[in-house]
Amino acid sequence: MRICLCIWGMFWGFLLSCNAVELTQTNATPSSEEGRYRSALLFASVVEMIRDEYLEIEKTDYDKMTYAALRGLLTSLDPHSQFLDPEHYKMIRTETEGQFGGLGISVGMVENQLTVNVPIEGGPGFRAGLLPGDRIVKIESKGTQKLSLGEAIRLLRGRPGVPVQLSIYRPSEQKTFELSVVREMIQVPTLQETKMISSSVSQGEKIGYVRITQFGEKTPKEFDAAMAQLGKEGATALVLDLRDNPGGLVDAAVEVVSRFVPGGTLVVATEGRKAGSSQQKYLSRNVNLRIRWPTVVLVNGNTASAAEIVAGALQDLGLAVIVGETTFGKGSVQTVQRVDPSVIPDVGVRLTTAHYTTPSRKKINGVGIEPDVVARLTREEEEAIFQKRSPGLKKNQDPEAEANDEPLDRAIDLLRGWKVVKRRLTPDRSS
Repeated sequence: MRICLCIWGMFWGFLLSCNAVELTQTNATPSSEEGRYRSALLFASVVEMIRDEYLEIEKTDYDKMTYAALRGLLTSLDPHSQFLDPEHYKMIRTETEGQFGGLGISVGMVENQLTVNVPIEGGPGFRAGLLPGDRIVKIESKGTQKLSLGEAIRLLRGRPGVPVQLSIYRPSEQKTFELSVVREMIQVPTLQETKMISSSVSQGEKIGYVRITQFGEKTPKEFDAAMAQLGKEGATALVLDLRDNPGGLVDAAVEVVSRFVPGGTLVVATEGRKAGSSQQKYLSRNVNLRIRWPTVVLVNGNTASAAEIVAGALQDLGLAVIVGETTFGKGSVQTVQRVDPSVIPDVGVRLTTAHYTTPSRKKINGVGIEPDVVARLTREEEEAIFQKRSPGLKKNQDPEAEANDEPLDRAIDLLRGWKVVKRRLTPDRSS
C-alpha cells in the first residue's frame, strides 16, 4: 500500500513539476501549489484503497477509475464541460467534420430523463416519428435513468445501417411505445424551407418565409439562394424562423447577420478569464447581399447557441422584431482541448472557457433572448406543426387540417402593419 502511494505521489509530483512554469506565470502562491499536491495525493490514496478493498476487482482498473473520476469532475462544473475518453474524443472529432452515424436527434436531460430536444429534419429519427419532448426510456433494453448524457449518446450512435431499438414515453399522450430506428451517416441540414406566405394569409402583402434548422458551413450560401428566390417572387418583407434551431457554427451565424448590416459591425463578442482567445469580437463581413426588408425572427425555448446569436444581434441592432418565447440560453463557449499525448494519447476535455454577449453586451448564457412580442404554442399545437413536416406521423393526421401557429400569425400581422405604416409615411409623389 505505501509503495503504491509513493508511486502515485511521485507521478503527481512529476506532473506538478511539469507545470512549474505555468504556476510561475499565473503567480500561484505556495499554498495553491500545496493544495494541488494534497488533492493529487488524496485522489491517489482513494484509488489505492479501492484497488485493495473493493469487492469486484474487474471494476478497479486504473484507467477506468481515472476516467470515471474525470467525467464526474468535468460534469460538476457545468452541463457542457466533459471529459473525453479515447472513444468519445474520436466521436467529437467526427462530429466537427459534419457527419456521424446516428439517429439524427438532439437529446438532453430534462428532469433527469433522457429527452429528445429536436429531431433533425429529414433524419432517421424524424422520419420514424420522434417528437420534441419524447422521453427515451430504454436503448436496446437498457434503462437510461442511470446513464450519463455522454453514455446515452454513445449507445444511440453506431455503425450506419444498424437498427437501434428504443422504448419511448410520450408525455403528451401518456403512453409508452417501441420504436426501431436505423442509424445513418447524418449530414446535418441547415436551411429547410423557403416560401412566400400565401396571399390569402398575408392579405396581399409580399412576405417571404425562411426556416433555418441549423447553422453549418453551407448556411450562408443556402440563405443567399433563398433570398434570391424570394426576391424573384417579389418579397418585400421576411419572416426568419429559428424555432427549434439548436445552433451550430458561430461563423455561419455571423455570416447570416452580415447579410443585414454593413461590414465591420459588431455581431457578437466573447468574454472569458484569459485575454486573447477567450476575448474575441466577431465583426460582420462585407458581402454583396444586403437585406433591407422589414424582418421578424421567430424563436422558442429550443432556439439555442448560434441561433441566439443571430436573434440577439438583429434585435440589438434594431433590424428585426423578435417574436415567440425566451430562447434556451446556451451562450457559453466550449473548446475541445487534447490532453498532453505524452501523458496518455487520444483523450481530451471539452471545457467552458467564455460566454457570448450581444452587441449591447447582454449576456446570453443562462438568460436567453427575450422576445419583443411574446407568442406561445401549446404542446398540442407544437406537435401538430411537427406532424405536418414528419413523414412518420402524417398518416395519423388529416392532411387538410391547418395547424394553428400563433407566433407566425403575429409575425405576419406585424409585417403587414409595418408595410401599411411605411406606405402612409411615404409622401405621394404622383401629384
